[in-house]
Amino acid sequence: MSIKAQQATVYYAPTAGRRFFTRSAAINKEARAIIKKHFPDEPGHDCSEEACGWCQDPGWSLEHDQPERFKRYHRMLTGALRRAKS
Repeated sequence: MSIKAQQATVYYAPTAGRRFFTRSAAINKEARAIIKKHFPDEPGHDCSEEACGWCQDPGWSLEHDQPERFKRYHRMLTGALRRAKS
């Protein structure tokens, strides 16, 4: 048995910075990366009560805090990316 080099078609999602074996996976990840780029997650803030007034701040994420809006953006972006020329 020997190791042989093979070529395979892969799909690159530039905003996500990754390669995928299927076009649909690349489109899905690219849409999520574009949404995250425009609506970045804000990390939570957890400190003592004496330090600041924003203690126990849970942070913010479009996907978790406004799921309907995220689904709508994701649906629109995936449709646009599917129709885009390769």
